[in-house]
Amino acid sequence: MEAIRISLAGPEHIRGWSSGEVTKPETVNYLTLKPEKDGLFCERIFGPTKDWSCACGKYRKKRLPGTICEKCGVELAPATVRRERMGHIELALPVAHPWYARRTPSILGLLLDLSPQQLSAILTCQNYLVVDSQQSNTLVDQQTAADLKSAASHRSVFTGAQALQQMLRALDLDQLSDSLRTQQSTSQEKKRLKRLAIVEALRRSSIKPEWMILTVLPVLPPELRPMVPLHGARLATSDLNVLYERVIHRNQRIKHLLAQNTPEILLNNEYRLLQQAVDALFDNQHMTHPQLNSRRQPLKSLTDQISGKYGRFRHHLLGKRVDYSGRSVIVGNAQLKLHQCGLPTDICLELFKPFVIRKLLERNLAPSPRAAKRLIERPRQRSEDLWDLLEEVMFERVVLLNRAPTLHRLSIQAFEPVRVEGKAIHLHPLVCSAFNADFDGDQMAVHLPLSEEAQAEARHLMLSTHNLRHPASGEPSISISQEMVLGLFYLTQERPSSRKGGRVFADSTDACQAYEHGQLDLHTPLVVRLNQTVFTAPGTLQSGPLHQRITTTVGRLLFHEALPPELGYRNYAMTKEALKQLVAESLHVLGNEQTAMLADKLKQLGFHYATRSGISLAISDIVVPAEKHALLQEADAEAEKIEEQYSAGMMTGEERSRQLISHWTQVTEHISSRLEAALDPWGSLSTIIQSGATKAKFQQIRQLSGIRGLLARPNGTIIETPVRGNYLQGLSVGETFIAASAARNGFMGRSLNTATTGYLTRKLVEAGMEVWITTHDCGTTDGLLMPVHTREAHQRLVGRVLAEPTGAFAAGTLIEETMIQHLTDVPMIRVRSPLTCQASYGLCRLCYGSDLATGKLVNPGTAVGILAGQSIGEPGTQLSMKAFHSGGIANAQGDIRFGLPRVIELFEARHPSHRSTPRTPLTAETLDPHEILLSRGSEATARYLLAEIQHVFQTTGVSLHDKHIEVILRQQLRSVQILASGDTALIPGTTIDRFTLFRENAAILAQGGHPALARPILLGLSQSIFQTASWLAAASFQETSRVLSEAALLGKHDMGLGFKEHVLLGKRIPTSFLRE
Repeated sequence: MEAIRISLAGPEHIRGWSSGEVTKPETVNYLTLKPEKDGLFCERIFGPTKDWSCACGKYRKKRLPGTICEKCGVELAPATVRRERMGHIELALPVAHPWYARRTPSILGLLLDLSPQQLSAILTCQNYLVVDSQQSNTLVDQQTAADLKSAASHRSVFTGAQALQQMLRALDLDQLSDSLRTQQSTSQEKKRLKRLAIVEALRRSSIKPEWMILTVLPVLPPELRPMVPLHGARLATSDLNVLYERVIHRNQRIKHLLAQNTPEILLNNEYRLLQQAVDALFDNQHMTHPQLNSRRQPLKSLTDQISGKYGRFRHHLLGKRVDYSGRSVIVGNAQLKLHQCGLPTDICLELFKPFVIRKLLERNLAPSPRAAKRLIERPRQRSEDLWDLLEEVMFERVVLLNRAPTLHRLSIQAFEPVRVEGKAIHLHPLVCSAFNADFDGDQMAVHLPLSEEAQAEARHLMLSTHNLRHPASGEPSISISQEMVLGLFYLTQERPSSRKGGRVFADSTDACQAYEHGQLDLHTPLVVRLNQTVFTAPGTLQSGPLHQRITTTVGRLLFHEALPPELGYRNYAMTKEALKQLVAESLHVLGNEQTAMLADKLKQLGFHYATRSGISLAISDIVVPAEKHALLQEADAEAEKIEEQYSAGMMTGEERSRQLISHWTQVTEHISSRLEAALDPWGSLSTIIQSGATKAKFQQIRQLSGIRGLLARPNGTIIETPVRGNYLQGLSVGETFIAASAARNGFMGRSLNTATTGYLTRKLVEAGMEVWITTHDCGTTDGLLMPVHTREAHQRLVGRVLAEPTGAFAAGTLIEETMIQHLTDVPMIRVRSPLTCQASYGLCRLCYGSDLATGKLVNPGTAVGILAGQSIGEPGTQLSMKAFHSGGIANAQGDIRFGLPRVIELFEARHPSHRSTPRTPLTAETLDPHEILLSRGSEATARYLLAEIQHVFQTTGVSLHDKHIEVILRQQLRSVQILASGDTALIPGTTIDRFTLFRENAAILAQGGHPALARPILLGLSQSIFQTASWLAAASFQETSRVLSEAALLGKHDMGLGFKEHVLLGKRIPTSFLRE
């Protein structure tokens, strides 16, 4: 299949699809449950309900295809034809297609130059169309129409869709196009350009305008609108059957009235009801008074069947239901390797049942598949041979583990299953951060790829040991945390020792032997000679010769034994951040395989020494600072002075609020510092906080035994009265209410913003759906200038490609970490960027640079747009949950709930409500990106949006690479608006892709014509999705009926180039692995 085309169907097309006319509204006989003849389920029209059997029972066996029963007229065929065969209804009077008449803006109204009120008046038979002998059309009211009819004139009078049909037939599209092009109207320029676009679309697609008026109505195959018998002689029917019945009833009534020469007023009333019935059939939800079912809910119409999350596109064509899956609660298992997961025996047997049955039959352990199945399902019949076979079929197969919500690609990973007892799925502790999982009742789903191709793809692309880098930032995705960090920090920390320090050892072996004999403990200072590189802090080398003596501890020597020699000797305490940097360095130096082994060693070491440390937490560890009461008394006195100044009119309410907040913030920090000084530096609480093993900081300890401090209101403003109590001493009644309100605010923020950020993620992924690596080099010499000597330079430059020769490096060189050290004399370098890529479809490898998940140049076919959408959306979703965990504490960095709306505002390119006005100094307002685009161009606009979006994420500690945001911004900035068409066929005012404009202008210039003129525009995220050339991709996003109706009017072709189109059309997606 090279392409798929959608077009508006004429009456002859619909009759050509149909296998017969439906003339009765009946469905099935309620006694026999057999379809009624000529009804909505008629076997003569739609095919037999049983394979190769006719309605009367004369034929019951397979015959030659095309055989028709002489008695009942049913064609003998398999029952599956009832999913394919359509019928039709011949309408007594034409009706307007609601997608073209009722939508805003109405395509029919624009084409005929009718206002919405005029169009509605015609369709409701309030206005009439008068056509005279010169074929000129005039709209009149009911009274004028009645007078014309009573007078013997040569003029015809029409109303309803009949009137629109006459007007559409009378249209001369060529003449109308010329008229609209030459018309000089400034007051309604926008409307003129829209009319011109519709006229040109009809001319190009050879579609007759009158086809927007229906004279024949298609009837869907009955299997797509089923009727199912229930208990108690009841029937459950699709809503479409009810809507079709109403159309047929009203159509029959009009036929009867026309035959009886009924007065016009009665006929018009029935005509209006027929139009309403057809409107309800097509789009019931958007009607003023929708048709309701017995539960007072709107009936689901044809539009509802294809739109939304559960419509035909998203639920059936893009969403696939899966088999061979299980689900259970997860627990941690420290004995697993990084590439393993533990599956309960019952889940293993159920998932691998087909493979076990085959093995049982091959080994003659069961006589038949049914007996083999019984052997598996009955616990008492299970033998030792069954477990051996199960282990055999599980060997070298992988399963997929998925934790909802599946926000990014690391939420689904492959593992080699290990059979475990119990009912819970066992998970490796280090992969928890990638899944964002914890063991407080979380559940995970497990899936088994069945074919060998699927197994190979899962193993090579999705195995946990192949996904050790985060696609969003390139940082390690595995996280050494909790007890592992606590154990390793305890092992490498400098603590008071019970043994005398200062002893000198020849090497680490001698020192460890002394420890084993009880002469030293873990934290005894000692001097040892090492023949290795020594690091005194992450990334900091100790100066001196390689073969040198250093002061260290036994614990650090034991930690060193777990490290590969390439990583040197780490002579510092291992906090969570230090361990993260160590794993990142290991990935860079050693690669995935050795890093996975190192992570497993560190996990085992951490758990062991966390147990050995004996660290625990008791209420006695929580200390209340002795100075707290005195500090609060001083603070009250100072606050009272501020209140007195306010009462005396010496300051405004805003100044009072600002001073009180500043004052109590200082008091809170003062109490916090006193609390920190009062804590035992070697105690359990200090050790836990310093190690970073948990998310707890001194802010949480301050709430436990110091002061809760200032809290935030639901609207984000800070309450001036602090909560003076703490959780150890308790809160007063008033403080409890303030604290409860703030905490409740976090709960609400979590619920509301999780849906908002989920929708943002979906829009980001949809916008990036067409962006994948299609070529190696687009040939551009353009790029972005970036500084070399800034704090973020390392993260921003590594993985990019040089756009021009720099120093000793040629253009096209991939920038690696070691290269930046050789660019010290270069202040700025120009690098390739997705924003400046000249590939007309997708991106080129050199403009994208390295794949952050692998650290190597990105492979052809990689879906970088989808990765970008997931990378931006996943932290956005997590940020909304941070408000829930913070408990409403006022934060100096601002609340993330006000950061997320800012991210959405930037991606949607909205005009800010509070804009900075020129010549107003010291205003801290936001800029309008559309004004930046007009004044400074696309690159400056992209830089501004990139900086603003990064600012929101960085203030909350989220690491996100620039190139992901650049990929999405490229899609938003790739459109232009036509200002003058020149000699091209382009229409002024329309928005097209800039590469389409380049092609059109190149073709015209080659012929010696005048090119079109256009200006760049910035589209919002939602708008950019609809600018895709694929009507299939746009229709499956949202506004399905609008996209399909416009595409049908244009007669659009879809070449099926993107990922979504491949899935919708049942083709393999064009990824790099499948190509190989």
